[in-house]
Amino acid sequence: MTIGEFLVLYERNHVAFLKNQRGTSRRLQKYVGRFAAMALGDLTRIQVMDWFHAIARTAGPYAANQALQQLHAMYARAIDWEVYDGKNPADRIKKFSKHARERFILSHEMPYLLASIREELPRTEVYFLTLLLTGARRDEARTMKWAHLDLEGALWHKPTTKTGVPHTVPLPAQLVTRIKALPRVNEWVFPSSANNKNRNQPGQWSGTSIIHHWKRIRARVGLNDVRIHDLRRTAASWLAISGANIPVIQRVLNHTSLNSTQVYARLSITPVRQALDGQAERMLGAVAVGPENRNHPLQEWPG
Repeated sequence: MTIGEFLVLYERNHVAFLKNQRGTSRRLQKYVGRFAAMALGDLTRIQVMDWFHAIARTAGPYAANQALQQLHAMYARAIDWEVYDGKNPADRIKKFSKHARERFILSHEMPYLLASIREELPRTEVYFLTLLLTGARRDEARTMKWAHLDLEGALWHKPTTKTGVPHTVPLPAQLVTRIKALPRVNEWVFPSSANNKNRNQPGQWSGTSIIHHWKRIRARVGLNDVRIHDLRRTAASWLAISGANIPVIQRVLNHTSLNSTQVYARLSITPVRQALDGQAERMLGAVAVGPENRNHPLQEWPG
């Protein structure tokens, strides 16, 4: 069986059931598709290494890591389905180190970002405010339904999340007011503005359209290095800086482990450090004993 033939099976019996079906399929066709004419057993580890590093040079280390991971998963599935009995050519290839991204909106940048968001139509404005004010992931907000919201109780019940468990998050009053003002076009809180050919009403807002809107918002105010996911990081970072403890931030982000939230620990230390620095200045500033104060009453204390 060729790699191209197996890709057809893999798409139909595995990729079609993934949450990120379109993105996975696109990456498979773009990167793995170049091996389509080769037999599954002909691809060598050396060829995979050359391919992996070529992707890194053109698309970056992150894209190379993703492509390698998907190639490895595809071969693992081929072995599991007993259509291939050789070794996985993507085994034991070291991925590029992943450096934790720490970009978030700083205090002097926030007014400009909010001003740019306010220039958008209500649907777009409320969508990005939802990401910023709740720390939600892009697709969690994109797939929000009216049925998921308890606007009187100011709660958002997410039935499915990246962690695989439901998550309920309180909604700030300012956000609830804006959501209530949105028109109810269909079941989606953030519907597509374009009509689908097969139905009269707009459908679900696409991820591609959201990225397009975000690029325009950030370009207006020169924040071109800020990604959509950085809004989630901004929500957590501002909580940490204001003194919120790590378990609270963990609940907001719906992390299953504190390890994922530890990156914000150093930020939550900031208000504590500021308080102690200020206290030290006050304490040490009070000790101003000069020659004129040598007969201080404390010198008369016994022992």
